[in-house]
Amino acid sequence: MMKRMMMRMIWMVCWIAACPMFAQQRGVEIIGKVQEEATKIAIEQASVRLLSPKDSSMWGGVATKQDGSFRLVNVPDGKYILNISYIGYEPLYRDIQVKGEPVRLGTLMLQEGIQLATAVITGKAPEIVVRNDTTEYNADSFKVAEGSVLEDLLKKMPGVEVDSEGNVTVNGKEIKKIMVDGKEFFSDDPKIASKNLPAKMIDKVQVLDKKSDMAKMTGFDDGEEETVLNLTVKPGMKQGWFGNAYAGYGSHDRYEANAMVNRFYNNDQITFMGGANNTNNMGFSDMASSMFSGMRGGLGSRSAGSGITSSGNGGVNFSKEFNEKVTLGGNTRYSHSDNNAERTSSEQTFLPGDSISYSDNRTISNNRSDNVGFNFRLDWKPDTLTQIFFTPDFGYSRSHSAQTQFTNTRMNNDTLNTSASDVFSDGAGYDVSARLEFSRKLNDRGRVISFSLSGGVSDSYNNEVNYSNTEYLQENSSELIDQHIRYDNRSFNYRAYVSWVEPLGNNNFLQATYSISQQKQESLKNAYTPDETTGEYTVLDTTYSRNYRNNYINQRASLSFKAQREKYNYMIGINLDPSYSRSENFVGDTTLSDLSRSVVNVSPMLRFNYRFNKQTNLRINYNGRTSQPSMTQLQPVEDNSDPLNIIVGNPDLKPRYTNSMNIHFNQFNPQQQRALMAMIGGSFTINDIVSKTIYDGTTGGRRTTYENVNGNYNLNGRLLVNMPLRNKKFSVNTNSMVSFSNTNSFVNGEKNLSKRLNATERAGIDFRSSYLDIGVNGNFSYGLTRNTLQGQNDLNTFNYSAGGYTTIYLPWDIKVESDISWSANSGYAEGYEEKAILWNASLSKSFLKNNQGTLRFKIYDILQQRSNISRTITSSSIRDSETNTLNSYFMFHFIYRFNIFKGGGNDTPDRNRPMHPSRERGFGGPPPHIR
Repeated sequence: MMKRMMMRMIWMVCWIAACPMFAQQRGVEIIGKVQEEATKIAIEQASVRLLSPKDSSMWGGVATKQDGSFRLVNVPDGKYILNISYIGYEPLYRDIQVKGEPVRLGTLMLQEGIQLATAVITGKAPEIVVRNDTTEYNADSFKVAEGSVLEDLLKKMPGVEVDSEGNVTVNGKEIKKIMVDGKEFFSDDPKIASKNLPAKMIDKVQVLDKKSDMAKMTGFDDGEEETVLNLTVKPGMKQGWFGNAYAGYGSHDRYEANAMVNRFYNNDQITFMGGANNTNNMGFSDMASSMFSGMRGGLGSRSAGSGITSSGNGGVNFSKEFNEKVTLGGNTRYSHSDNNAERTSSEQTFLPGDSISYSDNRTISNNRSDNVGFNFRLDWKPDTLTQIFFTPDFGYSRSHSAQTQFTNTRMNNDTLNTSASDVFSDGAGYDVSARLEFSRKLNDRGRVISFSLSGGVSDSYNNEVNYSNTEYLQENSSELIDQHIRYDNRSFNYRAYVSWVEPLGNNNFLQATYSISQQKQESLKNAYTPDETTGEYTVLDTTYSRNYRNNYINQRASLSFKAQREKYNYMIGINLDPSYSRSENFVGDTTLSDLSRSVVNVSPMLRFNYRFNKQTNLRINYNGRTSQPSMTQLQPVEDNSDPLNIIVGNPDLKPRYTNSMNIHFNQFNPQQQRALMAMIGGSFTINDIVSKTIYDGTTGGRRTTYENVNGNYNLNGRLLVNMPLRNKKFSVNTNSMVSFSNTNSFVNGEKNLSKRLNATERAGIDFRSSYLDIGVNGNFSYGLTRNTLQGQNDLNTFNYSAGGYTTIYLPWDIKVESDISWSANSGYAEGYEEKAILWNASLSKSFLKNNQGTLRFKIYDILQQRSNISRTITSSSIRDSETNTLNSYFMFHFIYRFNIFKGGGNDTPDRNRPMHPSRERGFGGPPPHIR
């Protein structure tokens, strides 16, 4: 008995002695609350992380509750960095020291901006999160093959579309810019990011409507917001060097090589990149294609497009934060492309009286271009009240093209004309511009004065050789064109803008603005024919020569009212737009026309935004805008560059006035991880400007002018839903779209009303587990066209597609990936109806330390059924076309990734093959749990 009591006493003494030690080890708690600075509204689900000041490694983290509060418990003594972040807000960093007592931080405020940090993940993160006007995709939820780039990742995401040229749209809005952790990445060329950034580095893809710099400074929307992607980099990749390189070679001499090296340190970034391939992956936008688009003649004046492209590129992008006041960013880039394309097309033109003309076209083209440019951005905040932005930009392009084209036109089984042309051209040009913006707060209540000054010059030329022959079979005649043409385009522009914001009290504000801009253009086209004596091309051909001098002066005075409330805000305004334009058309010393006009337009604007909560948002935008007809549409002078398509302007055209309204509703349910986005929009145009074409039944040629019409409108709607099933390994998504247009136009000079309906449904279901990822999807699209002038030519078209993908994670770091898609259509012209199955598959093996190296064998288009068929429908015609494209080939790749972080760490686990806690690395399993 005594022995037992003695043992109990010893145990009690030991327990009492150990209590202080346990209490010391247990640590203390850190308590605080997070609110939005502007509205003082609590922020729910904000990410709160406690970081080590030595290497920024995370000690722990939580998410804020509904009232914005958070509590970090069991924090040992020491120094820390507290990081708070939330989508759409600037991250907050605060130094904290724990000394054995609870740390009470009070209320912490977040400022609106682009979120740069990473959310804390517990368990499976939702695929899509919607907060306010920001949609966030979790990149880990969308599986892509080894070595994939951002573009491959985007194609997997609901609501995101990537066309054959690499242009990205999200819910119908084109992406004009891609940012990395809130900083511009190669300025306004989103293809550089989408076609080069490795998918493995991306943690989140955020879609948001980014306000212009001026709108941020004044607090008033100026209508110049743009839809952008902001990519957040994976945790652990922001304190050192990381990058990847891959090289591949395959059948038909196909090759790919690319390398990218990044250094992220605190708020500084630098990226080096370069690559070359002949697999249609041009990593940069082709500036030359837009610069010289209006400086090439010949029949049709269009290249074959698409085709097969060999390209190379290189560039450097950086952002350096010198201190809290000064940040400098910029980039320089070079690209080269060589495109070979061949296109065949068939066009039906519907004429009154049950007549149809048929035109067949075959075009072979080669286009080569070289582009070089640089862009810089200086952000300077001399004090807490002043902001200054300065952005200079320079671009230079050089282009060479060669094109051969054959066409024929038929009507009622009679051939009207045949033509053949050869066009060769060489050109070069540059573009220089700069923008300076300044803003200063004059008091704490919101009085702000701002101004902006911008301008630029451009100069380009193109030398062209044009040889064509057109035979008119019904007239038994022909027309031969043998010319050398010199194009010269020069322009100068400037814009000055000033804004005054006056607070009215109770969170009401008034803004008055004034701007003036001027643009001067000179466009010269001088065609020369051979001298009969010398054979030199020195004789000016006045029939095909056209020179223009244009001068545009635009002013705008606006007055806007803005009200900010806890749940909603709205802005109403009106614009007054006086404008003056003058256009002179001349050849040599002879003036053909000199046209000037002055117009005053008035346009209203309304914006309303209601926040039910942080996850549910409603936005309504309305604006009325006036647009003037172009000088080409006004000039009463014939443009006969293409003898089969003559264009002449109409000096009596009135300005068009367009009313537009868009309604957006976004909702995210955190408990069910369900995202819902709905959009409805429409526009109605008064005095719309449409083309009026008269068809010559004898020659097969067209003569086009322009007219004003009323009654044109369009409506569109879109609904996107993404959610997991009860078993979180399954998720479903659906994307429904419908559009309707009512278009008044002319068919062979007679008025026609065309009603078009398009409906599309896309749906998919995905399953993800430790050892297998699999997904299936389907798409159905229906097009209906009804015309009042020729009912017999009403159209019904159908497009169907279905597909799936699978990824199998095998032992020893081996992965099998495959994707397959089936597509078909009906209602197209004979020879252009399509049924194809596209199947790609790959086998990869990861090796080296931390699986930094991967060998991959991939086969593209195993069944050899790929084609490139498209249809374009207007109220009076249907065009079906087919362009050559990459056929089936296989390729061996070697992919190498490296990460070198502060403190000597390297490489993070492969996100496409998660680890299992009970096995060695390389045998699959669920993703690791992040505290």
